[in-house]
Amino acid sequence: MLLRASGLLVFVIIFSLGSASCSGGSSATQAAIVHPELIRLWPGRPPGTEDWAGPEQEADAELPNVGKIHVITNVTIPTLTVFRAPAGLANGTGVIVVPGGAFRALPWDLDGTETARWLMQHGITAFVLKYRVRPPPVGVPGDRTFDDFVRRTTAARAVAVADAEQAVGLVRRRSKEFAIQPNRIGMIGFSAGAMTAVIAATAQDSFRRPNFTASLYGAYLGNSDPSNAGPLFIVAAQDDLEVDVTKSVDLFTRWTRAKLPAEIHIYERGGHGFAFRAHGLPADHWPDAFEAWLAKRGYLTRTDRKRQGTATARPNSFVGSADVHAHTKREVSFGMSRLNIG
Repeated sequence: MLLRASGLLVFVIIFSLGSASCSGGSSATQAAIVHPELIRLWPGRPPGTEDWAGPEQEADAELPNVGKIHVITNVTIPTLTVFRAPAGLANGTGVIVVPGGAFRALPWDLDGTETARWLMQHGITAFVLKYRVRPPPVGVPGDRTFDDFVRRTTAARAVAVADAEQAVGLVRRRSKEFAIQPNRIGMIGFSAGAMTAVIAATAQDSFRRPNFTASLYGAYLGNSDPSNAGPLFIVAAQDDLEVDVTKSVDLFTRWTRAKLPAEIHIYERGGHGFAFRAHGLPADHWPDAFEAWLAKRGYLTRTDRKRQGTATARPNSFVGSADVHAHTKREVSFGMSRLNIG
């Protein structure tokens, strides 16, 4: 059921391959990597999973409507892989990338390195988060409903959020080393990674909270009040069979009710797990909208130019109302807002 494209179906393929451990990775992954830096997230054993053991497992998978992806699971030592923006293009913004995978695996190239490559091309230094995940026990059935998924992943989500918040604090503490500004640290998550990123966006500790967040086909599964969260960019597709599109609408509504800036893009077709890959569907255009949103909020403006007096938008300014953009056919009322989602 849930996250079939980037999660549960992956495991069927992984175990059919014998849970192969591939030290080299896929060619797609290798092509996206340009001398990355690897940083261990926690000193010593990560808290709460001290008994987790065993080597990471990797495999390639071919998924319908997504294509070939490289999957990593049994992550016991979480890390950040740093992809620095080119010196002549770097703008002082950093973004932590949180892959999806149903809290069981990480689509490393689809959600991770391909996202990092797009961010680098836009002057943003990317930090791909390899957070702690474990494969499902053999013989355990998949989730039948979204509520099943929520119940099953309670402990796994807490671990993922702890890693995400730790990543924000680490990047902010070492921001000068990475040539980014401590108030220009964002987070983008996909599916389960989006659920993780949105919870991290509501962290009580501001030092461990991103300045802005992007949620791709995610949902809000946290308990915290979002009143202190930063701007939120939301993308989903109406034909998503894994995470109902109304979960993204609910997320937008929560930010709106808290009088926080939010922008939502709902596409008629795109399915689940499209990320930055083009599939000849309406959702292919979301990166253009994301680029415009980043530019509007000042995150694509070089900080050295800003110091020289170039005018730029305040990254966390609230313009008074949430932005709604629609890319479909008919208009339906959703309480506070009207969205075109036909």
